[in-house]
Amino acid sequence: MERNLQQVNTILNLAKLTESDIKKESHVLQFIPQILDSKQVKLLEVNKDTLEYIKSGECLFIKGGEDAHVVVCSNSKTFEFKEAETSNSLLLMPSLNHGKLIEATESRTLKKHEVFGVYHTYYEMRLTKPKLQSLRNALAKYPYKGKNSELSKDAVGLSFTELKNIIQASEEEIINRLEEIPAAKIRGKWRLLDVGFLFGWVSYLDSILREKQLSLEEVTPLNVEDWMGLYDIADVNSKCMSLFMEVDDDSLKWKSAAVSQLFALYLLPELRAFDSKDFYTAWQQSMPVGVTANEEDLNGVALVDYDSTPSLVKYLPEFELPEDINERLDILFRNRTKWTLQAITPYVQPLTDNNLNVAALLTKYARSSNINGVKYYSSKYITQTE
Repeated sequence: MERNLQQVNTILNLAKLTESDIKKESHVLQFIPQILDSKQVKLLEVNKDTLEYIKSGECLFIKGGEDAHVVVCSNSKTFEFKEAETSNSLLLMPSLNHGKLIEATESRTLKKHEVFGVYHTYYEMRLTKPKLQSLRNALAKYPYKGKNSELSKDAVGLSFTELKNIIQASEEEIINRLEEIPAAKIRGKWRLLDVGFLFGWVSYLDSILREKQLSLEEVTPLNVEDWMGLYDIADVNSKCMSLFMEVDDDSLKWKSAAVSQLFALYLLPELRAFDSKDFYTAWQQSMPVGVTANEEDLNGVALVDYDSTPSLVKYLPEFELPEDINERLDILFRNRTKWTLQAITPYVQPLTDNNLNVAALLTKYARSSNINGVKYYSSKYITQTE
């Protein structure tokens, strides 16, 4: 049945409105005979920036699987993807003029609009920090132990396209993470550099420096590239330099914390726990010239258990812990009942997002206490140390 102005005015009266309260143009909604099934078309709420991003011709990528929460990624950001409900009816229409776009006319008119669907749910996007541990785990299946250990002539590893398909993060976030972790592109495929290989790389360079009676500060990047060219390929050598050296024009310096952590990762796994006195001796003696090991450098790699007799250094790298905050804290508090903020930060920092920093996460999921003026964090629940 066709609507007319008299019927519209009747509805206005029922709503206690007058013609002066509305625009001259009234929209009449007509439902198409076969309303779209809500499974055919989904509604997605986006902010202004995301809308402009889509209008510019860029794409959004939906990533997820049976064992993972679905996320939406742009080229540079990752968003949570969640279904929301509304008590209102959301109508799907090809077009609709908003009040500001309706032209002023002298007479009242009616304009028909077809409704293709009615919804009470929609999807919303919330900016989030991607969980990138899966990137390291995926590359760990293809460890690189040096050019002399390669058994196959074929390229081994994962291409960047394959990484984008399996990692729930944006392209830019994946690239940034690849720069941070010990990964290198070898014959077009990305692989994780083995800890033993990295230890050997640093030790080999250190032996050259000792033989030449030079410190790293006395040589140039070109010197290192030339010497290490016999050890491995240029791309791998370049990655190792970025991981363990501060490069400033022609000046080099060891990244003491990175080198110390590498050597701890190399020394600890065999025993998992090491008499602290013996460990510190072996740790320092293995260091390159000019690098001094500090206990603080173990944060995020291992922990020192002073409650045991003798005291032990335990292998506990951050990248091997689960990404779920409750599961991770449970493991941490089982290994040590009380943690200072400084000691626990490397383990919690990767789980922070735009809304919760380390302190906020610990306030939410742990219990704090003050002992002799020092703030400690412990489990909210009773746990048994391992």
